[in-house]
Amino acid sequence: MRRFIYLLIFASIVSCSEKKNSEQTGETEAGKSSEVLALSKEQIELAKISTSKLEKRMISESIKCTGSIEVLPQNIASVSPLINGFVKTINYSTGSYVEKGAVLATLYHPDFITLQQNYIEAKSQAEYYEQEYKRQGELTVENAASIKKMQQAKSDYLSSEAIYKSLKSQVKLLGINTDVIEKGDFATEFKLISPIQGRVSQLNANVGKHISPDEVVFEIINESELYLNLTIFEKDIRKVKSGQRIAFHLLNDDQVYESNVSRIGVKVNENNRTTSVQGVLKNSNRELKPGMHVVASLFISEKEVFAIPTEAIVETENKSYVFIQDNEQFKMMEVELGREQEQFTEIKNVNVALQDAKIVTKGTYYLISLYESGM
Repeated sequence: MRRFIYLLIFASIVSCSEKKNSEQTGETEAGKSSEVLALSKEQIELAKISTSKLEKRMISESIKCTGSIEVLPQNIASVSPLINGFVKTINYSTGSYVEKGAVLATLYHPDFITLQQNYIEAKSQAEYYEQEYKRQGELTVENAASIKKMQQAKSDYLSSEAIYKSLKSQVKLLGINTDVIEKGDFATEFKLISPIQGRVSQLNANVGKHISPDEVVFEIINESELYLNLTIFEKDIRKVKSGQRIAFHLLNDDQVYESNVSRIGVKVNENNRTTSVQGVLKNSNRELKPGMHVVASLFISEKEVFAIPTEAIVETENKSYVFIQDNEQFKMMEVELGREQEQFTEIKNVNVALQDAKIVTKGTYYLISLYESGM
């Protein structure tokens, strides 16, 4: 502000000097024209005036919306034990990175020993009833009266085989090698294994705590691929198409991120008349976190237009103008504005002269102040 006041004082002195000389010589200076401002090189330098030309940019109509960052269902895992157990060891804490297949914790419980015992007994019984079934089958060939016994033997065999296979599957699910326990070497603990790679987002256990199958011990989140979940109103649904560009930023953060529409909701919420629009996010630098709220623009009907930085546009008397520089002279030119996007505004009334012109992008506030003061 202090520099701006100095510039106005300097411009006033220059203007008064020019006015005095004009009254003495009877001449009309270009700087006194209502359409053209003439500045000295010193004024241009002090005002830090800079220019650029019109450029072609992709600008589109946009839908403003809000939403949040979420985790893809396949990238989040809740880990619970298959049977009751007491926590023996915990190998990872909240925030730790884990690979798929990593041992998160170990547990123990008397029921785990009993399960292995039942498995060995079921295996032995299944083998016994298998042999009995075969023996009864051989006797039936010689004695038709033994058919009933053979049928009973078959039933016993199939029943014991089902129990054996069921227990074998349970033991394998707990990560136990059945070949080992069949030799009599029972495992004393079982493991919680991470089904995906990622980071531990929740840990709900401590050493010695009793954990049941309905309790989540670990929550693992893979942050490398998230998705953007936006809420749009019913009136805008027909405008949204798969593949459209999305630009968004976090609350209280100006950094812009991008995505594309990948999924569109199929049902409208009856309470607020909205639906969801989603876009997949690559998050290799892990800046984005699940649960963050965002403000987004969804771009539709995108097209290439002539545009200039929005800060180059000045408003006066309910009209829009830009300043054109020609050496040390500056002329205002009225422009017709179109869409604005990412600090650039579309110019509709583009002619050859405007395409080749040097448009002031920095220092417009100083120029319009001089213009309106009649200097």
